Amino acid sequence: MAAQNCGAYFPFLCISDNMVLVKEEKSWEEALEHCRRLKSSTRSNLRFDLLSLQPGEEHVYVMSKLMDAVTEEVWTGLHFLAGEWLWVNRADMLHPDLPLCPTPQQNCGALSKNYAGKVKTRDCSQRKNFICYSYTST
Repeated sequence: MAAQNCGAYFPFLCISDNMVLVKEEKSWEEALEHCRRLKSSTRSNLRFDLLSLQPGEEHVYVMSKLMDAVTEEVWTGLHFLAGEWLWVNRADMLHPDLPLCPTPQQNCGALSKNYAGKVKTRDCSQRKNFICYSYTST
């Protein structure tokens, strides 16, 4: 039962689901803007951003969300800027398998259904579904 999405089975008990799969196809920048425009109707300090994910962290749950996507891959909050890979939430970069110098146009990170949650580099203008997550701002 631990690997199941509790929101699907027990909506009255599950309060920790902070990820939203958006089944619209957008470029990376459009996806980032979409997430940041989301608002909570009940909490004014709740903000949204593109998903930032460290290896091993919540991968089972993220993969269950990913499998419901319409596109083969979904955008994450990973972006190559000024010579380094960065998460939009400024979390530490812990993906040693990413290229130090990606090929031109491959400056955004996406998760793939076929690669067990491994982050792949992609052209930021490609149109994909994406995962937003919520957090409390201070």
